[in-house]
Amino acid sequence: MTPIVDGLEEEFGGQVSIIRLDAAQPENAELQTQYGLRGHPSFATLDASGQIADLFFGPQEEALLRQAMINVASS
Repeated sequence: MTPIVDGLEEEFGGQVSIIRLDAAQPENAELQTQYGLRGHPSFATLDASGQIADLFFGPQEEALLRQAMINVASS
């Protein structure tokens, strides 16, 4: 998934913020719980007000994640 996320980060870097969390790090547990992230990999897109727009669990197709980024960038 890293190459896909890297590409999307480059493509949308000026429009959205991409934050990567290492689920193995205890300091990230609170954020994982707050956003309902479980399993690896997990992806969440948040709207401008910080509300969850989409949640994805497990490996995802690049096109699906790209569309989620487009939705967030255009909101």
